[in-house]
Amino acid sequence: MHPEIKILLLFVLAGLFALGLPWWAWRRVRSLEQKYGRILLVRGVSGAQAARIILLRGEIPQVDVDESAVSVTDFYSAFEPAIKLSPATYEGKRLFDVARAARLAGHALQHRDRKLGGLASWDSFMILWGNVWPVLLVVLVIGTKGRFVWAAIGFALLAIILAVGHLLKHTHVQDAARRGRQELEGAKLLDGHPEEEIEAAFLAARLDHMALPYSKTWLRLLFS
Repeated sequence: MHPEIKILLLFVLAGLFALGLPWWAWRRVRSLEQKYGRILLVRGVSGAQAARIILLRGEIPQVDVDESAVSVTDFYSAFEPAIKLSPATYEGKRLFDVARAARLAGHALQHRDRKLGGLASWDSFMILWGNVWPVLLVVLVIGTKGRFVWAAIGFALLAIILAVGHLLKHTHVQDAARRGRQELEGAKLLDGHPEEEIEAAFLAARLDHMALPYSKTWLRLLFS
């Protein structure tokens, strides 16, 4: 096999993995939702109430918890500062709703400790990337012709770099989920749930972030 073909195949496979990672995360979240998503929190608090409790325990009551029907996803806004929750998460009393709100409250705790790391801006960029890359790929296939091999390698390399960046940013999400869970456990709000249910809820809360470049795109709306 020609060396150029081998290099192309290597980069294409790595690029496909990078582009497919958010899809895998979304599928995993859907699977967890189907298995555990209907479980109500034993303590009966909503996502918004859980977030406020974490903020009070973290001594940052100035951070608002707002219901937002226009945002594309639940997120923490460091500029206001405020936690923005969709109606389902804001009012929801499922264990999954509380875990998602707790993860965002964990970002507020990170902001308090100056460890947030520009996550919201990065997430917006990755949502944009998820919406743009299919169009960019079509343009690349149609427009490069004789330079297709190197253009494909360049595209795959870009996808790999962004995927690595997203994984690195995901460490902030893992830390935020850990902080949120720790505060909920300290407030005894997770009492009554087996470890398996709690782990599933917080795994879904973390994977929500990993799935953003697919879950919040026209591609997912088209094929789901």
